[in-house]
Amino acid sequence: MAALGALLFTFMSVEQTRTELSIAEQGQITNRFNAAIEHLGSQSANVRLGGIYALQRILQDSPRDRSTIVQVLCAYLRQNAHVPASGFDKIKIDDLIYGRNANATNDVQAIISVLSKRPSVHPPEAIDLSATELRFATFSGKFQGAMLGDSDLRGASLDKTDLRGSYFAGANLEETTLTDSNLKGAYFADAILEFSNFDGAKLSGADFSRVHAHEAELGVVGEPVTDLTKAIFAGADLREASLEKAKLIGAILVDANLNGAFLNSANLRGARLSAADKSLIYELGTEDVGANASLRKAELIGADLRGADLRGVDLSGADLTRADLHGAKLSGVKLDGATLIGTRGLPPSLHP
Repeated sequence: MAALGALLFTFMSVEQTRTELSIAEQGQITNRFNAAIEHLGSQSANVRLGGIYALQRILQDSPRDRSTIVQVLCAYLRQNAHVPASGFDKIKIDDLIYGRNANATNDVQAIISVLSKRPSVHPPEAIDLSATELRFATFSGKFQGAMLGDSDLRGASLDKTDLRGSYFAGANLEETTLTDSNLKGAYFADAILEFSNFDGAKLSGADFSRVHAHEAELGVVGEPVTDLTKAIFAGADLREASLEKAKLIGAILVDANLNGAFLNSANLRGARLSAADKSLIYELGTEDVGANASLRKAELIGADLRGADLRGVDLSGADLTRADLHGAKLSGVKLDGATLIGTRGLPPSLHP
C-alpha cells in the first residue's frame, strides 16, 4: 500500500512539473512575441527584420500561435505596403522586362519568405495580402486560397507555388512568372496579365474573365502543357498571347479578343467561343455574355477544334493549316482569307 502511495505521489509530482514547465514555456513565447511585435514598429530596417525572423522562430516553435503570426505578418504588409489609393505606380514595361530595380523591399521579401517556408498544416492558414505592393517578390511553397486581389505583383516570381483557389481579381501581374504553379480554380477576373508567363501551370477551372493578357505566355511549344481545361476567358483581351499546346478543353472564350494569338497545336475540343450558346447565361451569371470571340489572324496550325462552338466566330485571316474541325459548330463562322491547307472536318460549303 505504501509503495502504491509513493507511486501516486511521484506521478502527481511529474504532472505538476509538466504543467509548470508548460506555463513557463508559454510565458516565454508570450514575451518573445511581444518583443517581436515591438521590433516590427521600429524605424530601423535591421530591427524590423529581426522582429520578422523572431516571429518566424515562434511560428516554428509554437503550433498554437501559427495562425496568429501569419495574420500579424499579413496585416503588417497590408498596412505598410499598401497599394496607393490613386492606383498602381507607373513603371515602364522595359524596366519590368529587363529587371531594372528588380528587388522587393526587405520587409516585403522577408515576410513572403517566412510565409513560403511556414510549416504545412491542413486546412492552411488564411493569407490576406489584398491591395499590397509585392513587386518583384519571390514566392514558393503553399499559398492555397491566398487573397491577392488588387495587389501589385508586377515582376514577381510565383513559380512552382501552390496557389489553388487563390484570388487575384484586379491584381497587376505584368511580367510576372507563374511557371509550373498549381492555380486550379484561381480567380483572375479583371487582372492585368500582360507579358506574364504561365508555362506549364495547372489552370483548370480558373476564371480569367475580362483579363488584360496582351502578349501573355499561357503555352509555348517545347514547354510543359499549360492545363486550362474549362477555364473562363469571357471578355478577355488575349491579343497576340501565346497559347501554343495549351489544353483548353471546354474553355469558355466568348467575347474574347484573340486576334493574332498563337494557338498552334492547342487543344480546344469543346471550347465555347460563340455568344449563341445560351447556356452561358447561367454559367456566367449574366444575360449579357458579350459578342462572339474574335480570332482574326490567329495561328491555329494543328489545333484540335473538334466539337468547339465557333458559330459566328471571326477567323478571318487565321491560319488553320492541319487543324481538326470535326464536329465543330460552324454556322456563320467567318473564314475570309483564312489558310485552310489540310484542314480537316470543314464542310464543302466552307471550302474556298
